[in-house]
Amino acid sequence: MGWFGGSGPAKLSPVTELKQENDNKQKFLEDLPPKFDDSNQQKQPSPQEITYWSVLKQIKLSDFTVERFAKMPCFKEAMMTGFQAMAVLGGATLVIQRNVNRSVHWSVCGFLLGNILGWNQCRSIRKKQLETMDKARRVNREKVAKKWENEDDKDERLEQFKKVQEYYNNKKNN
Repeated sequence: MGWFGGSGPAKLSPVTELKQENDNKQKFLEDLPPKFDDSNQQKQPSPQEITYWSVLKQIKLSDFTVERFAKMPCFKEAMMTGFQAMAVLGGATLVIQRNVNRSVHWSVCGFLLGNILGWNQCRSIRKKQLETMDKARRVNREKVAKKWENEDDKDERLEQFKKVQEYYNNKKNN
């Protein structure tokens, strides 16, 4: 009996799996040449052409939306830290001094200070994580390069590897 109450064994589908080449060696995306040519990108202005006025002309009111801020990597963490500092400082000041005006002032200062500290902490953590990822990527590339240099059939694959490395180095430098 089948899974859904059918009688008899399940029948095989006429679709068969494509058989791939018997290449047992792994291929990584980094090792393959790029599929698209990125050379026809828009020309970016040189640093001499960029002025404060040209930058200010590009700012629009639509740049300041809640959705845009919520997509920023450290915005949520900074806001949560700011709200927590606001609640703690405002509440403690209200309980101790019983002055609402002074409590509001301390809570606003706590919010601003909490935002700044939360933002800087999150950015430093992100920076360390990105540095660790870059280091791991570098070590992996070096390991793959050593592996390819030691193999017997290195001529064709080594040339392909060097092309890919050259492409990524040029892309990183531009």
